[in-house]
Amino acid sequence: MADPGKIKQQAGQSKVDVKEEAARHYMAGNRFYRERAWQEASGAWNRAAQLWLGEGSATGSRGRRFLLLRAGLAMVVTVLMVHLMLYLLFPRNPLEMMMLSLSQDQSRNWFDRFMETGRPQPGDDHKMSSREWWSRLRDKYSDGGKKEVANNAGPRTPIPEKWAELLRRYGRWGDFYTWNMDYTVISGHGLSQLGDYDTAIRILKNGIKETRDTENLTDLYQNLANAHYYKGYQLQPNGMARYDLRQVSLSAKAYEESLKLQPRPLSHGNLGWMYYLLGNNERSIENSLQALKLNSNLHYVRLNLGLVYLVENRLRDAFQSYLTVIRQNPGDEVFLGGITDLREVLRDNPAKHPFANMMIGLLAIKSGDLSLARNSLTRYLAAPGQNKNWRGLATSLLKEMDTGQLER
Repeated sequence: MADPGKIKQQAGQSKVDVKEEAARHYMAGNRFYRERAWQEASGAWNRAAQLWLGEGSATGSRGRRFLLLRAGLAMVVTVLMVHLMLYLLFPRNPLEMMMLSLSQDQSRNWFDRFMETGRPQPGDDHKMSSREWWSRLRDKYSDGGKKEVANNAGPRTPIPEKWAELLRRYGRWGDFYTWNMDYTVISGHGLSQLGDYDTAIRILKNGIKETRDTENLTDLYQNLANAHYYKGYQLQPNGMARYDLRQVSLSAKAYEESLKLQPRPLSHGNLGWMYYLLGNNERSIENSLQALKLNSNLHYVRLNLGLVYLVENRLRDAFQSYLTVIRQNPGDEVFLGGITDLREVLRDNPAKHPFANMMIGLLAIKSGDLSLARNSLTRYLAAPGQNKNWRGLATSLLKEMDTGQLER
């Protein structure tokens, strides 16, 4: 049997011999280099490197594999930590995620953009935003839903499967996901956003039958009104709209019910628009003025009011309403919404309301579309029998555009 001590001694001697051999090859490479024997120098140095590396090849290989594994794990942990930090610092709202995925715009969908240009909105801006719905649910069920379940006996409206799938896909419900919650408001709103108006209307009506809380009932009626309105809203290829007046009438009734519960300014404003579409200008003016009394910064309501004054041939009042919005400078989308409404008046009543061209000219100037402004003002001046003061203003604006003196 071999002596272990001799084996260790031989192994140590072997390591020394390898180092010495590597050193001799390295020195030989240096001599070849000084003698300009490049190929021989390279061969000697390579041999020296092989001897040095070969001494601990097995250990080195294992070490390298360990280092690579450790680096890979460190990379994975770093990515997960960054993802977790972003997840915690910037929580994703499931409703906004859904709307973003369905939107053609990178920031807002057509529903939200169109609401800002003079159409019904889902509720008061300080009460009914999707972010606040989500916050309300989280606050309401922050105790895991136990208090809510204990205080509310009786059947609850089940969440539609279509909306449940959206919540599973985009939502982070936490521990209270399995509790029996009332999803009626959030379901109705979400289904309306998806364009499933019939299901939204059915869900909201069921919720109205079962809800007794005044604020929630107001929200349900507002969302029901919007669902009816957009079910009857048909956007045309030219950017203007057609309306199913039966659905508009149902929307008006829902807004009336909501106002019996809470006098919200946007409900009055939206109801004013419904009555305008239904041809009841007196009720339209009444509700629009009430909305502005509650909130004077509702630009779309003031534009709607100007539109009603215009079709009523109250031109001074119409001009004052449009001028008030122009002076407040709310943004191009508001002006573009007002222009679209005026174009619809001209479409539905050709040659009856030439003053609409005058107002289109003013809004187009403010939005920066001087071509549209010039065309509209020219059309107004071509209409017979117009007041000389208005004609003078239109002529003055055209001259300023032609001379480049007009500032937006």
